[in-house]
Amino acid sequence: MSDFEDRHMDFVLKHYQEGRFYTQKALERFNEAHGIKQKPRRRVLPWVSGIVAAAAAVVLCVFLFHDNDQQIQIMANAEVQEFVLPDGSHVTLAPGSRLSYSEKSPRKTLLEGKAFFEVARDESAPFEISADGAFVKVLGTKFMVDAGSSVKEVYVTEGKVLFAKSSDAEGVILTKDMQAVLSQSDAVPVIVMESDVNSIAWQRGSFIFDKTPLSKVLETLSEHYKVSFAATDLDKQLSGEFEAEDLDLIISLIESALDVHIVRR
Repeated sequence: MSDFEDRHMDFVLKHYQEGRFYTQKALERFNEAHGIKQKPRRRVLPWVSGIVAAAAAVVLCVFLFHDNDQQIQIMANAEVQEFVLPDGSHVTLAPGSRLSYSEKSPRKTLLEGKAFFEVARDESAPFEISADGAFVKVLGTKFMVDAGSSVKEVYVTEGKVLFAKSSDAEGVILTKDMQAVLSQSDAVPVIVMESDVNSIAWQRGSFIFDKTPLSKVLETLSEHYKVSFAATDLDKQLSGEFEAEDLDLIISLIESALDVHIVRR
């Protein structure tokens, strides 16, 4: 830990009560006190009129033509990107992900990678997402689809979602806080008994732990940051919410709260 962090760790730890860090409030005050500005997530509105919005759309959207129907593709490059679709639905794309749809049928989409959807409700026109080996259908809800690997995943935060292998295959219905995965060998998605709220940490911008063993905490951080960890007292439990922007600070806070030592491997 640097001298700067040493001097101000007491400030952050004031927000630690009964095993819980209120880190969002602590870090907001910490950043404000020291003139640190958090980088805001960029929101792109391709359908807003005006020269600036039109220019942004040219940069972030690819337009293709097929059978006189304009095909539109939106993508995220090196960082998380948020978009508003023509029907008013919001989609947040993980880095390297892309979503495409036709101008005539904007609620029938094709996903490559990972995305979080906030679908505008329209009972007359269900919102559909097709991916390589996965199909999702909703009327209006909030959920994540991860189609970036051989195992597809859906996590629902609000409403009801149909998750299947294809549009004509048997599927499962997922509701709030439910999660399911689908491997290449599965005919039907498998519901996860204990859903992981940190499946959408990349979209939410923070990790949430509730009496979580340190071993599981480090496993979650390892999956997110692609870094391996070793630590003492892995059975100790952690509760609280941690901003995802600074891994070093997260590790420092955990070490101080649990009185453990964590190293990267």
